[in-house]
Amino acid sequence: MPRRAFTLIELLVVIAIIALLIGILLPTLRGAREAARATRCLAQMGQLEVAHTIYINTYREYFIDAGLAHGGSNTIGRVRRSWPVVLSELYGSPLVLRSPGDTSRYWPISQGGASTRPGLDQILQQIEAGEEPDVSKIARWTSYGINNWTSRSYSPGMDRAEPFDSLRKIPFPSQTVHFLLMTEGDPPSDFAYSDHVHAESWSDADYPPGTAASEMEIAAWGGPKKSFSSIANYSFLDGSARTLPFERVYHDYHANQFYPNAKAR
Repeated sequence: MPRRAFTLIELLVVIAIIALLIGILLPTLRGAREAARATRCLAQMGQLEVAHTIYINTYREYFIDAGLAHGGSNTIGRVRRSWPVVLSELYGSPLVLRSPGDTSRYWPISQGGASTRPGLDQILQQIEAGEEPDVSKIARWTSYGINNWTSRSYSPGMDRAEPFDSLRKIPFPSQTVHFLLMTEGDPPSDFAYSDHVHAESWSDADYPPGTAASEMEIAAWGGPKKSFSSIANYSFLDGSARTLPFERVYHDYHANQFYPNAKAR
């Protein structure tokens, strides 16, 4: 008996079914990949908190400091005290400093960016060699930054002269944000080169998420770009790391998880 071939209509039906299945599955696959990247980012923040725990156990519970000025006017003294440099021997690979979702053009060319400024690896090599590198203008060194309320050098000091720079001074470590995701610099922002934010300024803004989004990626892992419902990863001074909407970590000056003496919502 002669074999019966598929008719053109049958082939078109099969192709249409396959196309329909692909259309259904692709968003699911994209969502799964995005969730996997967000989870990896969360794990990297956890690694940074482990490195920080080792640091504070060594230095009588004092925290790492910020040193990379968001205006770009760095000095070698500031850079030496910046946490990406201070923790470099504790967090392992420099790859930990780059979030899997970070596509900022401000990374050095050698790391897939467009910046001709020196990267962290280059500066560390020069420091280790006893040289005094030019750090007045640097490339992006890290996707992550610290809450400036926990910094000695950039603490706002709004109602106390002494900064919240030690675990002994933090009333609720599990409710105090430590690491966060810095802005990738689109639209252009000098905070893309920095290692900390200025959370005290957000309460003065008409719309805090808009101001916060100019300093950090509040929507790195979902939600609107500049909204209280924007979703990002945060790690806390108890070592935990969570994916949260911005409204969970910041509402106003009196209700947020950046200022250690504020009440959490």
